[in-house]
Amino acid sequence: MTGDDTPALMWNLAVLSGWLAIGALVLAWYARRRFHALLKAPLTEEVEHQTHIWEHHIPRWTSIGLWLAGLSLLSCAAWLVF
Repeated sequence: MTGDDTPALMWNLAVLSGWLAIGALVLAWYARRRFHALLKAPLTEEVEHQTHIWEHHIPRWTSIGLWLAGLSLLSCAAWLVF
C-alpha cells in the first residue's frame, strides 16, 4: 500500500461505513416497531419472550449504527485531509 492509496481507502471506508450505519439504524427502527407491537399483543409466554428479545435489539443496533456513522464521519474527514 502506497501513500497514494490512502485517500481512496478513506473514501471507500467512509462510504461503506455510512451505508452500514443506515442499515443498522433501520434495523434499530424495525426492532423498536416490533417491540411496541408486541407490547400491544395479548400476553402469552411466547410474546413475553419475544418482547425481551426485541427490547435488547434496540440499543444494540442503535449503538452499532451510531458507531458506524461516527466512523464514516472520521473517515470522510481523513479523506479530506489526505
